[in-house]
Amino acid sequence: MDADQACLAFARRCRAEGVRVTAQRLAVYRALAEDPSHPTAETIYRRLRGAMPSLSPATVYRVLESLVRDGLLRRVSTTGGAGRFDANLAPHQHLICRVCGRMTDVHAPTMEVGRVAGRARPRFIVEDVDVRIVGRCETCPPGPGGRRGPARTAPRRARLASTHRTRST
Repeated sequence: MDADQACLAFARRCRAEGVRVTAQRLAVYRALAEDPSHPTAETIYRRLRGAMPSLSPATVYRVLESLVRDGLLRRVSTTGGAGRFDANLAPHQHLICRVCGRMTDVHAPTMEVGRVAGRARPRFIVEDVDVRIVGRCETCPPGPGGRRGPARTAPRRARLASTHRTRST
């Protein structure tokens, strides 16, 4: 769906939910719909301030928070830093590069709510599935000492465990 179609659908959803369609809300939503990189509030503000000089960073944050609260946008989990946002409400997950921070959508059918709900604990109602798949882009260099992962963190855990045992005995 292109940004114009997404904005029309967004306006219809807002009206159906009783949410006013303001110029600021529509501009913030359009900025998200046009940018698949899952931008931060600051990135959205910088993109919009030229066309909307009266727009403040606080307004962008308030709009984003209200749209997330109303279920019209998604806040995306990151590996740290500023919150990022997604206009795509279709079931999907995210690949996050731990080196450059790039975030891309990936469709993982086995991680959809219906499939996960069937495996959930009794008396637990699955409402959403938000999985971060962290790695690195093919073009990003590995961190110091090569590729990070369990092989690198296990020796540190072992050192901490042995230090703990030594101190407690």
